[in-house]
Amino acid sequence: MADRRYETLVLIHPDLGEPGSKELAERVKKLIEDQGGTVTQVQDWGVRELAYLIAKQRRAFYVLFEYRGTPKALLEIERNLKLMDRVLRFVSVRQAENAPPAPPRPAARRPERDEADFDAGEFEGMGDEVS
Repeated sequence: MADRRYETLVLIHPDLGEPGSKELAERVKKLIEDQGGTVTQVQDWGVRELAYLIAKQRRAFYVLFEYRGTPKALLEIERNLKLMDRVLRFVSVRQAENAPPAPPRPAARRPERDEADFDAGEFEGMGDEVS
């Protein structure tokens, strides 16, 4: 069977932290290589907000893997990803042979907002009016 180009985006549980997510990403990379695939690119997008809750989590570490492999290898990679407890979700997409590689994305880390960040005087005077 001919090798095909694939992209797999993996969402990793945020409780692992930065070192744990990098370790899990290395395990996934090794898994791809053990299945005869060749990893061309790994992009760590960092912690990002999820569009909706997944396993009661609002955030996840996003890691994108670009690789070449056989369809059988893809099935085995996906089977193993399903068994990993710390993987919240993943999606694999077959890429066209002539498609350009994914442009690098910076790890977007938005600063946390506290109640102290809001200006207390911003809402003063509201509701003081008597009709």
